[in-house]
Amino acid sequence: MRLLLIGATGTPYFEHCRQEIIDFLGSAKSLGFVSAANLFDEDAYFYAIQTQLIETARPISGQLVHIRWDSNWRDGLARVDAVLVGGGNTYALLGRLRQSGLLHDLREKVRNGLPYIGSSAGANIAGPNILTTNDWNVVGLTDFESLEFVPFNINPHYIEGTERGAPHSETRDLRIREYHQVRRNPVVAIEEKAALRVERGKARIVGKGNVKAFLCDAEDRVFKPGDELVLEDARDSAAGEREAQVKD
Repeated sequence: MRLLLIGATGTPYFEHCRQEIIDFLGSAKSLGFVSAANLFDEDAYFYAIQTQLIETARPISGQLVHIRWDSNWRDGLARVDAVLVGGGNTYALLGRLRQSGLLHDLREKVRNGLPYIGSSAGANIAGPNILTTNDWNVVGLTDFESLEFVPFNINPHYIEGTERGAPHSETRDLRIREYHQVRRNPVVAIEEKAALRVERGKARIVGKGNVKAFLCDAEDRVFKPGDELVLEDARDSAAGEREAQVKD
């Protein structure tokens, strides 16, 4: 699989990660855009994205195809060279994709080589579930399992915070540790201007921001642009330290 998981769609749309999108898409001439995360006006959202990607910033030189979950999405998905799932409400996105059947077909297409770009909510659904989203479940979704392209959960729009910086408030780090009281898979938090590029089974940080990895049995780790995201070594190292302490 080839994935580009972006922490934020940004304003103007994708301006902060324009070069990363260009590098990722390569010679692709058609890009499908899935607008299902938008709870307001999906057509207006698509045209705004089209203006930015085709007419203004021009990270792609070809065609942007609107793939709507509530329309004839199969034809669009069948004729694009890559797919982009935009931001919005993660619960609405997952529920709509599952309801329409698009979730299944998208999973199969990407696992068989269709390049996938996900920003914000679109990055969230690339993990095993969406329980580390920042969104409100305003649509009352009850099934949170998602695409599972990667074994770790995603937390987009990550902001490093401390209890001192947010007195009498909960930090994002605390919320993620609460998740680890229930599920043990890693959580990868992506800052606003950062992205993960996944190819050949490896993930590398691109863009201008950092990525922070949270694991149940190891210390949190911060990865900078150009770093490879390595989670196994962190767990092995922590296990080795515990074993050494026991022996001592």
